[in-house]
Amino acid sequence: MKLCVKSFVRHTPAALRGLLGLSLATALLLFSAGEAFCAMHEQMAISTRAIALGNTVTADPPGVMSIHYNPAGLTRLRGKTLDVNFHLADVSMSARFYEPPNYRDFFGTGPDPVAGSSTSTIGSGINIPFSGPASVSHLGAPTAGFSWNPPGSRWTAGIALYAPFAVGFEYPSGPAAYDAQYLYQQRLVLAPAIGFKVTDHLSIGASVGIGNAAMGIRQEMRAPNDLVALSQVLGELTANISDIITLGLIPFPLFGGGLRTYESFARMTADNLQDNLTTSYNLGLLWEPTDWFSAGLCYQSETKAKFGGNYMIEYHKPWRNMMNWLVANQLIAIFTEALGLPTEGGVAFERGRATLEMELPRRFQAGIKIQPIKQAKFLFDIHWVQWSAMAQNVFKFDQGIQILKVARLLAYQHPSDTLVLDRHTKDTAHWSAGLELMPLDWLTLRLGYEMRPSSVKEEFRDLMFALPDINAYSGGLGFKLTRNTNLDLAFAYLKGDKISSRQEDKTTSKLLNHRDLTTIIYNPYAGLNVDSEMEAYIFSAGLSYFF
Repeated sequence: MKLCVKSFVRHTPAALRGLLGLSLATALLLFSAGEAFCAMHEQMAISTRAIALGNTVTADPPGVMSIHYNPAGLTRLRGKTLDVNFHLADVSMSARFYEPPNYRDFFGTGPDPVAGSSTSTIGSGINIPFSGPASVSHLGAPTAGFSWNPPGSRWTAGIALYAPFAVGFEYPSGPAAYDAQYLYQQRLVLAPAIGFKVTDHLSIGASVGIGNAAMGIRQEMRAPNDLVALSQVLGELTANISDIITLGLIPFPLFGGGLRTYESFARMTADNLQDNLTTSYNLGLLWEPTDWFSAGLCYQSETKAKFGGNYMIEYHKPWRNMMNWLVANQLIAIFTEALGLPTEGGVAFERGRATLEMELPRRFQAGIKIQPIKQAKFLFDIHWVQWSAMAQNVFKFDQGIQILKVARLLAYQHPSDTLVLDRHTKDTAHWSAGLELMPLDWLTLRLGYEMRPSSVKEEFRDLMFALPDINAYSGGLGFKLTRNTNLDLAFAYLKGDKISSRQEDKTTSKLLNHRDLTTIIYNPYAGLNVDSEMEAYIFSAGLSYFF
């Protein structure tokens, strides 16, 4: 009997095998959310002065926070210096879902109730050190640093606390929850550093970042596609039919009633994954041949993180019914085992420990400063980031996951306790510029601009990877309060280009709204058009004290 069944399975058309699998591998993407959209926000809020100048400070490093931007800049400090900065960010993301002109539903299941709706973030996700995940209306964070230059020494030592990568968002319950309702990623480092003045005009420096990385996600899952819709239609058609006509060999309703095409079948939570020891280093060079010109270089290494923590997948009743149907009798159970589908029946949840390996990319930044008169500085930088290092992510679970067992029916090549996802992000290069004016001895005016291109390819965008090309406009003021005390203020406005993933323009994403049956991982808005936008405001204040 088993040999006959296995022979049948080998000759079963791919579409029928996919129907038996019900394309529930769509939930694969859930575990990739943390490294996605969010890792793209690097060095957004570290130094108040740098924010005001559009991060254009490589050739004119900002005090103790030179430790991040160019550690060679430490040699310009004398005696002891304390820098304290506080940053407050308001990040807003929104999405709109609507039917294209040629919209068609899935096997007569009707229009998607998400169509015609829109949503916006209501706050941010964050991990508070020694506390854990939290929801906040605005992101706020301090940075601080201290340096010491012994009298007459060419050496300057320093240490700084800051977050080189940080982002988070939270959507209300509703349409966006199917991609990621709650998400954050951050890396907090303590960075000792040293700078050395090689000659009167040339300095070098290095810093080492040692710290914690954390990420989390909460998300609903759904799978609008033809295979899931067919399971719903067949389940509804056979709901009131006695299985006596099949002599009980095939229980009705089929597939336990099937999954609801437009409804969530599970919820995933993994909101406290951490790596408590991540390392990186920065190398810097500063050349100041004259008072009116300087040039700087800074290399920031990659960071390899291995996140670990608890996860839970809560399965809703339609999923559990379907899993129970797969083992409803001995005949169906033989088919289920032969296909490699889950044989444990419906479970309320799966939970345990998971690890995620990820690499935050290396960066290179170079710039010049031109100061034709004492009262004016012109700054220009170029930035390069190796985002292609995040082309793939590997997740390891402490058990086989039902969703991954089903995915193997759909050509997934890895074990059911391992998830390998391709992201194919691309390297980016951009420029920034800054202007600093000093009309009075006690007052400094600053302006900055930075154009940040997206590292996400069009075909891999989703609401987590919704990072568009961003234009950042900034400005600020500097006040010399006393001989030893400076106060800096900064404001930045970041506006992202509108992103449209449209069926009629063939600009759909394989991870958002692609309709093709062969791209079912992961398309929670299959068949719809999706527009998304983002903007952010950053306020910052910094105090420097020399003693």
